[in-house]
Amino acid sequence: MSKDEFIPVKKDPKRSVMLLFILISIYYIDNSHILSSIDTNINMYVVKPMMWIGLAIVVWKIPRSRAKAKLRNKGFVNLWAFNFGVIYVLIMIGAGIIFGLGKSPYSHSIKGIVTNLLIFGFPLVTREIIRSYMISNTKEKYKGVAVFLTALLMAFIKMNFSRYTGLSGLKSTAEFMGNYGLPNFSTSLMASYLSYLGGVVPAIMYMGIIEGFEFLSPILPDIKWIVKALIGTIVPLFSFMTIQELYKKESKEKEGIKAEKENPFSWMVTVVVSICIVWFAVGVFPVYPSVIASGSMEPKIKPGDVILVKKVDSESVMNLKIGEVIQFESGNILISHRIIDIKEEEGIKCYKTKGDNNSVEDGDLVRLEDVKGTIIKVVPKIGWPTLLLKTKDDVPKEQVEF
Repeated sequence: MSKDEFIPVKKDPKRSVMLLFILISIYYIDNSHILSSIDTNINMYVVKPMMWIGLAIVVWKIPRSRAKAKLRNKGFVNLWAFNFGVIYVLIMIGAGIIFGLGKSPYSHSIKGIVTNLLIFGFPLVTREIIRSYMISNTKEKYKGVAVFLTALLMAFIKMNFSRYTGLSGLKSTAEFMGNYGLPNFSTSLMASYLSYLGGVVPAIMYMGIIEGFEFLSPILPDIKWIVKALIGTIVPLFSFMTIQELYKKESKEKEGIKAEKENPFSWMVTVVVSICIVWFAVGVFPVYPSVIASGSMEPKIKPGDVILVKKVDSESVMNLKIGEVIQFESGNILISHRIIDIKEEEGIKCYKTKGDNNSVEDGDLVRLEDVKGTIIKVVPKIGWPTLLLKTKDDVPKEQVEF
């Protein structure tokens, strides 16, 4: 791109809207069956790459404003974009060494590598060119909003649309956000900030290293999604905060509004704790919280108390003992009662339960597959805000026996 394309350029929101429309249209075509009548190989290796290449050429020809970093600082931004991309990959490899490595599902023959570059390389470059334009075409006072919204958009279109349509329930949504949503947004936010500072080159370098590792490496980390989510979310966010401090120092910029310098480490800890709390609340970990709505287990457990439930596997559920308090599903609600007897029904082991405060035992036996876990801790009263948000019909009266 020539030097004249950067100075001065009138920012035109209509161009951004037009590009946004074209980008979403290509994303829709790429994820729909519109091109299903075309031969699969031609569609994958010719038509789709040509769509992305065509869009990249159009955007590249549109004049844009100069990126924030001065020319003498461009090399600094590029260097750290490369460094942070490599750091991300090295941390993922380290996690793989600790938790396990697996074979990549992608072909790594010469043909396979070329195919990967065609299928994933052109969309990546095109996305970064568009990212750079969207941010540079925004007025300076709205740059922060542009960086955030562009990061959100690019994270959305990076994922196949079928991932969104396959969501059902809190757990699958939490797993989706941990596995794809938050990591993609975090890396996209970092790329958007790099694009804001240095234009398209550092963003391509950063995203290219991360995605290139995934698609070109014959061995990939085979780790639990929770670990992958933590690394994929925290490392880019930490990189994002660090590059801000490094750039301020390099360019001698000072913010007179802030009396103290921000500590990236404290932000990282806050993000980690916040994510863990959300995952804990939706039941991702082996122990999860549950709010008690009735008084059937008084005085041990009272309405408004929160119980911590330890999940049981197929082996431990067989070895529960009389006297243990378990949580089980009955109909569409969760009940926490004590085991008072062990019986068999049609040759299958079952548990007889009763609430400590109930006058009679529960009418139905609890089958093994209905047991969710055992109660290991009671935290008094902290569940009252949740109960206040529920209606009285949330706990059917016929399910509580006295």
